[in-house]
Amino acid sequence: MKGVPIRVKLTAWYAAVLLAGMSLFGAGVLFGLERRLVAGVDAWLDGRVAGLSKVLEIEGGLKNPEELKTELAEFAQEMPQGELLSMTDPAGKRLLPAKGQPVFEAQPGLGQGEYRTESRGGKRYRVLRSLVRYRGAGYEVAAGASMEETEAALRMLKELLLGLIPLVLLVACLGGYWISGRALRPVDEITEAARTITVQNLSQRLTVPPAGDELSRLSQAWNETLERLEGAVGRIRQFTADASHELRTPLALIRTTAELALRRERPAGEYREALAQIEHESEKMAELTEALLELAREDAGVTAMPLTKSDVNEIVQEVGRACRGMAEERGVKLETMLAEGPAMAAAHTAGLRRLLLILVENALHHTEAGGSVILKTALNANGVKVSVADTGEGIPAEALAHVFERFFRVDGARSGRGRTGLGLSIAQGIAQAHGSELTVESEPGLGSTFTIWLKPAK
Repeated sequence: MKGVPIRVKLTAWYAAVLLAGMSLFGAGVLFGLERRLVAGVDAWLDGRVAGLSKVLEIEGGLKNPEELKTELAEFAQEMPQGELLSMTDPAGKRLLPAKGQPVFEAQPGLGQGEYRTESRGGKRYRVLRSLVRYRGAGYEVAAGASMEETEAALRMLKELLLGLIPLVLLVACLGGYWISGRALRPVDEITEAARTITVQNLSQRLTVPPAGDELSRLSQAWNETLERLEGAVGRIRQFTADASHELRTPLALIRTTAELALRRERPAGEYREALAQIEHESEKMAELTEALLELAREDAGVTAMPLTKSDVNEIVQEVGRACRGMAEERGVKLETMLAEGPAMAAAHTAGLRRLLLILVENALHHTEAGGSVILKTALNANGVKVSVADTGEGIPAEALAHVFERFFRVDGARSGRGRTGLGLSIAQGIAQAHGSELTVESEPGLGSTFTIWLKPAK
């Protein structure tokens, strides 16, 4: 039923189920009524046989058999369909029907006390053959009843059902089509409301029906999707705005420096100074562009970081050696405190090295001369704990929840200094790729500690 509107599909299914139900109901009514009517005919035949037995008891003492036949004939004439009675005495002499009347007997094969529906002369009869005993002798009796009225009633009911079922089905289909339209109207309203929502008005929400039914859950799901979409678009807009802001400053400086240098002839020293400034700003732009590309790859899910069995102590030592020169230049003491023995964990060597470099560079940048930075590993049942602690300026409590957000920089001492505010966000992404989270503890004036747990190597 591809391409068929759901309203028509619902009506078709409703009609099919209704037709099946009405067919079963009609068949059940016909079957039950037929059994009830036939049972009534059987009970009537029992009564007729009992009547013959009663006559035999009353008139059986007559000495003249002809008088008995006469009494039985009169009894049969008084009974409806008395011509359908037959009776023979133990000697095989016919007592009913009387002489000159058609003989009605059960067909061969009918046992004593059994009922059977038979066809004779184009008509159908219900027949009972029984054995009536009187004074130790057995009298065979055959009683019949026409099924014409019973079959006429069944035929009339069948015609009535066949005539009414299509009519009822038609009315039900029209009603079902109308009801399904009313039931699906809220879906159309939800669809129309959803079509009015664009990127410009993602804050708009659908009205949730109070019934708590499927439509309510559908509207709620739509609103939750819109909320996530609004958040994602908001982050994209903020990311674009922040990236544009970060790039605007070095670009403006490069352009201004170049324009000033080209306005008139200058000594070679001034040209060299201008070129050095342009080089410095270009390096900042290159660093920012690389960070933006890394974040874009991370968002797109194309940054593959397969985890392998790695010795975290070796990676920490390598990072310590790489940053020692920077620490000496800033007058900060950089220490590495390693766990005893190999610290094996599931890690991506290059990614973990990048994460630790970001943390150590961040710690050195925010630690004044004379302070210290400690790069430490520890082992326990949960895996390998790696931490970077500094004695720097610390982070205010209200800013701790935002330090891993892109372009976020704490006001005051942590602002400026040529930082882009992307390093910790990149580090958190690397930590999540390791199935972990980067956490931070800090107190203003006492320093900060960043920690990551790495799962044990398998």
